[in-house]
Amino acid sequence: MFNKHLTKSQVTYLQHLRWAILAGFRLIWAGVASILHGFVPTLFDGTAPKTVIDIYHNHLLDHPNGEYKEMIKKAKKK
Repeated sequence: MFNKHLTKSQVTYLQHLRWAILAGFRLIWAGVASILHGFVPTLFDGTAPKTVIDIYHNHLLDHPNGEYKEMIKKAKKK
């Protein structure tokens, strides 16, 4: 089953694993930074949105997996 996803994404298992782990930690960091920013607005100003924007533009916007393109289209309509 995961082989189909890897094929659509045009990556090997190790490439996928590396990206997923790094993106996951970046998103966790963005969440923590956002929470801390909520309490102290001078801390981590823009860290969360910059992280999400970076992931979107560097990984999802031109991703070879067409399912991501469909998700982006649906999200834009909302």
